[in-house]
Amino acid sequence: MRIEGAGGCFDNRVYELDIDVAWNIIMLSINEMGVTIDSIDEEKRLIHFHNKKKIMQIAVQQLDDETIQIIMDATKERLQIYNWKKETKEVNLFYELFENKLREYRAFILCPQCHAKISSLVKFCPECGTKVK
Repeated sequence: MRIEGAGGCFDNRVYELDIDVAWNIIMLSINEMGVTIDSIDEEKRLIHFHNKKKIMQIAVQQLDDETIQIIMDATKERLQIYNWKKETKEVNLFYELFENKLREYRAFILCPQCHAKISSLVKFCPECGTKVK
């Protein structure tokens, strides 16, 4: 669900993904955004950060054993009641980076024997020959 207005954007999305994997991908994505991290709460899975124009936060919630929800909120320091310009740039950038990294993560696995990064579609590791599936 996406809510736009008053100088900001709120967006939440649901993924079938382990919460620890999601947290690591979120951290990588935020680091690529060129923002300043203000605080990280590992226990609550909450990150506050900012850039020159916006204050942002991301929260991750476990919905069930295999499903998580990512919530991102980006707002200007001052609310703008009469602003018709969309303020979705940072939210769009985060989800684009996150989803690209998620696709890459799902496309590869580590060999259980030699720990080489290999395609998730192979049955045997091309590096050491160990049966993967």
